[in-house]
Amino acid sequence: MELLVHPVARRELAQALDWCGDRYGRDAADRLLNRFFKVGELLLREPEIGTPSGRRAREFPLQRFPFTLVYRIEGESIHVVALKHQRRMPGYWAGR
Repeated sequence: MELLVHPVARRELAQALDWCGDRYGRDAADRLLNRFFKVGELLLREPEIGTPSGRRAREFPLQRFPFTLVYRIEGESIHVVALKHQRRMPGYWAGR
């Protein structure tokens, strides 16, 4: 299995890290990045652990942070399509 991250999801991660760093400090942003990678590793081991969401997508929250990783299982790959803020409009990422 391999983890692939959509370019827009990469941008969302960068924005989330900036937001977290500005609001809570660099250590918090580092913890968010670490959590993102740990969840990615977990999904590679247990791809169906996330909650089904929409067409073929699954969601897994980043505990202690207001973000949810949205992904699809495609063959031998996990495709991260969004890192959504939990208060953002649902389904905004569906076209990816």
